[in-house]
Amino acid sequence: MIKNILKIGWIKWTHLSKPRDADLQNIIKNLDLHEMIEQDILESSAQDKIDTYDDCVFLIIHFPKYNEKLWKYVSNEMNVILGKDFIITITKYPTNNIEKIRQEYEAEIKEEWDDAEEYKISPYYILYKIIDVMYDKILLGLNKFNQDLTEIEKQVFDKNFVDKEFLKTILIKKRNAVLLKTIISPQEEILVELQKATANFYEWDLDVYFEDLEYKTSKILGQISIIHENIDSISEIFNTITNMMTNTNIGVLTVLTVVIWIMTMISGIYWMNIVNLPISDNPYAFYYLIWGMSLFALATLLIFKKKKWY
Repeated sequence: MIKNILKIGWIKWTHLSKPRDADLQNIIKNLDLHEMIEQDILESSAQDKIDTYDDCVFLIIHFPKYNEKLWKYVSNEMNVILGKDFIITITKYPTNNIEKIRQEYEAEIKEEWDDAEEYKISPYYILYKIIDVMYDKILLGLNKFNQDLTEIEKQVFDKNFVDKEFLKTILIKKRNAVLLKTIISPQEEILVELQKATANFYEWDLDVYFEDLEYKTSKILGQISIIHENIDSISEIFNTITNMMTNTNIGVLTVLTVVIWIMTMISGIYWMNIVNLPISDNPYAFYYLIWGMSLFALATLLIFKKKKWY
C-alpha cells in the first residue's frame, strides 16, 4: 500500500522523500510504469530530463539544497510522474518545502472548493506550484548569497596577512555559484518541453504559469552570473593583496639579508689570521666595529627606503 497520499477531489498526490526501494517498487507495481521510468526512479541521475508516454509524463529535475554544516549546496534530485488524475513526487533528500506546499495547496483548494477553477485541481498545476515555490526559495538564497559577498568584500581589505580560512570561504562560494548554474541552466529547456507535454495531456491553458517559471529561471540565472562575476572580482582583489604582501615580505627579507651580509663580511675580515689590520691594535676596536656595522646597516636601510625597494 502506498502511503503519504494527499487526496483533493479526483487528484491524488503521493510524495516520497528519501524513499526505500520497497516504496519505489510498490509504486512501480501499482501504476504498471514503463521500464524506462522504473530504471530512472531506481537509479540516481545527474541530468534533468523529460519523457512523454501514452498515459503519463516523467520528469527528472534538480533543485539546490543548502548544507549549513558544510556551507555548500548539494543537488537534490526530484522525480515527478504526472498522470491525468495523479502526481507522484520523489526527492533524494528530505525537504520541508514539499510538505509545506502540500498543506498550503490543500488549504487553498478546500477554502475555494465551490469556486475553485478546474485547472487548479490538476497534477499539472500542482507541479507548477512545486517549481514556483522552489524557485522563490532559490531567489531568497541568492539574496543571502549577495549579502555574504558584500560582507566578504569588506573583509578583504582588512586582511594584513594570508588567511587560509578566508581563502577557503571564497573558494566555497565560487564552487556554490558554479553548482547553482549547473543545476538551473538545463531547466530552461526542460520547462519548454514540459509546457508542450502539458498541452498534449491537459485541455486547460497553463501557458501563463509556465511563462512565469521561465521568467524566474532567467532571473535566477542572471543573478547567478552577477554573483559569479562578484566572486571573480573578490578573488582577484584577494590575490592581488596577497601578492603585494608577499612582495613586501620578500623585500624585508632582502634588506635583512644585505644588512647581515655587510656585518658578516666585516666581522669575517677581522677574524682572519692577518696582522696589522686597521685599528686592530686600538683598545676600542670592538666598539668601533660595532658602530661601523650599525652605520652601514642604517645607511643600507635608508637607501632601500629612499629607492622604495621595500
